Amino acid sequence: MAIEQEVLEFIIVPPYARRSEIFAAKERMEAYLGNRFPGYSFRLARLGPVGDDDDFCVLPIMNFLGDDGRSYMCAPPKLWFMAEIAAACREFDAAGRRSFAA
Repeated sequence: MAIEQEVLEFIIVPPYARRSEIFAAKERMEAYLGNRFPGYSFRLARLGPVGDDDDFCVLPIMNFLGDDGRSYMCAPPKLWFMAEIAAACREFDAAGRRSFAA
């Protein structure tokens, strides 16, 4: 019997040109994404090169541990959802000049 679970956590890799700017506001950005997408969590990572180095790369964490202690794969996230996460990353103001109050 297959166990399916939705991806709930993502790793975000910022573009190389904005890496230091984004990591200076790491906690704010992770909180911003968590507020934009309730029920999901996000972690920034200094991986590279990953994907297109000119844009944010959204990497879903695709595995989880079942109650039996075995590792299982999550159902792949929808591409439109990952595109929305990347768009929200591009909208984030690392300098804190804009407010994104809900």
